[in-house]
Amino acid sequence: MAAQALGVDLDRVLFTLFIGSTRTSTIPGISIAGPTPEATLYTPTLDAEYLIAGRPVSMDAVPVSPEGVPTPAIVSRAILRLLGIPALVVDSGAFLAPRIPHVALPSRRVGERIDRGRALPPGTAERLYSEARLLGRSLGGRLDFVVGESMPGGTTTAMAVMEALGFRARGRVSSAGPVNPHGLKARVYEEALKATGLEVPARDPFEAVDAVGDPLHVSIAGFTAGAVEAGSRVVLGGGTQMCAILAILRRLGVSVEGRVTLATTRWLAGDGSSDVRGLLSEVYPGVPLLVSSVDFSRSRFRGLRMYEEGYVKEGVGMGGLLALASQAGIPGEAVLEAVEEEYARVSGLAGEAGEAH
Repeated sequence: MAAQALGVDLDRVLFTLFIGSTRTSTIPGISIAGPTPEATLYTPTLDAEYLIAGRPVSMDAVPVSPEGVPTPAIVSRAILRLLGIPALVVDSGAFLAPRIPHVALPSRRVGERIDRGRALPPGTAERLYSEARLLGRSLGGRLDFVVGESMPGGTTTAMAVMEALGFRARGRVSSAGPVNPHGLKARVYEEALKATGLEVPARDPFEAVDAVGDPLHVSIAGFTAGAVEAGSRVVLGGGTQMCAILAILRRLGVSVEGRVTLATTRWLAGDGSSDVRGLLSEVYPGVPLLVSSVDFSRSRFRGLRMYEEGYVKEGVGMGGLLALASQAGIPGEAVLEAVEEEYARVSGLAGEAGEAH
């Protein structure tokens, strides 16, 4: 069965999750993708392990926000199982290497706090791009891809990269919480420019990433370029972080029109504190945007209903996989049922009436 609107074939789709860490996520107030700022460094590994193994392996803790809202990996895993789609994890620089089978890019490394100096040593971004591009070319041709990411702090580094490349991104990127700390993100970016001395707009996209970026976005850009070169179609499943990936590709002169789609959730697309549509139209106007319509407002679990209150919104490829389920003809009620079943399994809340109200 083909998911025509996404341009991919369900019979040959591989979900590819890129994980990475940036110490920018440890700046208080930047990210809620973990119970504490320091814990955000472990979230990508725990997301990946849970997605593949059904439980975290490195430690006994499913990633949650300080308010207890569950990781979007719960949604992504439920849909993968519902559709029978295989998944591959790619480590571009996770703080802790996942203890599951995965692909590790040779130049992977954790990104540093961009407000204190360079994110990556000179040349790292270009090497990551080249390595991921080779991976995309190696896997591409006979496969199509839905690509997701897990990297707390990523909207801040995404904003920084887009700004450094000459795009207007301040005040337009999303947040995992109901309050978007745009002022803090802008201050971090300004401090990053002072700390690195980067002149903007940067002429070299790789130089911009090495200065104010992270290891993940440039790796996904390379993978996407390689997959497209091999004849594959790619769905970037995510929000405003995916715009940074497209900004890198555009500045590198890589043509992806007709081969790449950005798919996100209605929670992110309808978020008044960000502007994924405007960003996409600016950074790569030839790439279409699809928005899933799934609704968790009637969930029996409070943690899932909080998605409707501005928490999480995106991550771990959730938007792309929700769109894929929709195009496969899976009703929204069936998607919610599968997600609730997975949520109950990992939380031990099955049958607890107190969670239903």
